[in-house]
Amino acid sequence: MKFAHMADCHLGSWSSHPEMKNMPLVAFETAVDKCIAEDVDFIIIAGDLLDTSLPGVDVLSKAAAIFRKCREADIPVYIIAGSHDYSPTGKTMLSVFESAGLVIDVAKYEEGSERINLKFTTDRKTGTKLAGIFGRKGSLEVDSFKNISVPEEDGDKIFVFHCGIDEHSTIMGSNYVPVSLLPGGFDYYATGHIHIKKVYETVRGKVAFPGPLFPTSFDELENYDSGFYIVEKDGKDVDVRWRSVKLFDTLLIEKDTTDKTPNEVESSVIDALGESSLENNVVLVKLHGVLKSGKPSDIDFKLIASKAADLGAIIMKKNISKLSSREMEEVAVDNIANLDELEKKIIAEHADRMKLSGKKDIEHLLLSLMNVLKDEKGEDETNASYEEKIKENAKKLLEL
Repeated sequence: MKFAHMADCHLGSWSSHPEMKNMPLVAFETAVDKCIAEDVDFIIIAGDLLDTSLPGVDVLSKAAAIFRKCREADIPVYIIAGSHDYSPTGKTMLSVFESAGLVIDVAKYEEGSERINLKFTTDRKTGTKLAGIFGRKGSLEVDSFKNISVPEEDGDKIFVFHCGIDEHSTIMGSNYVPVSLLPGGFDYYATGHIHIKKVYETVRGKVAFPGPLFPTSFDELENYDSGFYIVEKDGKDVDVRWRSVKLFDTLLIEKDTTDKTPNEVESSVIDALGESSLENNVVLVKLHGVLKSGKPSDIDFKLIASKAADLGAIIMKKNISKLSSREMEEVAVDNIANLDELEKKIIAEHADRMKLSGKKDIEHLLLSLMNVLKDEKGEDETNASYEEKIKENAKKLLEL
């Protein structure tokens, strides 16, 4: 068998950035076109196809058109919901794609009193059996791994999930599960959620993270190397190869602004742009330090962007989160593509100023509390019962 494994497409990210908002969709279509050209048997999307559980109609329409390409090429798309796809009310727009016959959700199981009995989805062309479990915010799916039961069946088998593993336990706010809790007997473990490209050789077998199909933040643009895996299995041999889906190059200009004026910073950045063509480049301006005078907002970024555009750059993005002045501090967050990353950034920068009696891991506590507060009101839920639910969940978290 030969299949593609991608994850974290985050269609709809950069929605507030007009010049970037279509790029995740372009990357997704480029990846699908490569899959069709390579004649894969099927495609696996291991969570976070969408950046939000309620994306815009334009995003859904374009995604549906891309999925139709797969159907016309007779390439099934197997998918699970990730932490961004899944809404707190238990609904996901992926069900719309599945109802239209465009994708197949492999996170199918029966919940008994104590066990979660996985069900296999069998690929009709190769006979490969796929099973999976969907991802949820706040590590809520981790406990589910303790109770997984897998049917004993022969043949090639793939497990699809959306969660980090032991190696990611130090990443702030990440969902992870001990490898020992992954169900055994599978030939390949296709996962996502952690935006790191790597294949781990574990006691269970190959556990692969393809990373985001398109960057979702300035830091990811800075280290832009997105794509997906092509996996081929011949007998017991499993070969995993990388396919790049890089849409443009990046030029990073990083400057220490200490003891410089806004005008001096502008000049130094413009000088760094040079006079060479920046065709098919995104310019990344990263500034840090304490200005000699003025405020970060006094730096004329429109002038810098105009100069970059004159040289052919697609766009200029800035990161001034570590730039301040003697007059004031300014934290820039306009280069964060999704709310989760923005929340993590703000909490990480201010956690050392927060104290709560008896609570050591304040960052994890705050992220968990915010997940509680994000819980949406159910369709059949009264305002009073909804408010009471939020209060009780917060009290439990704070051990009150």
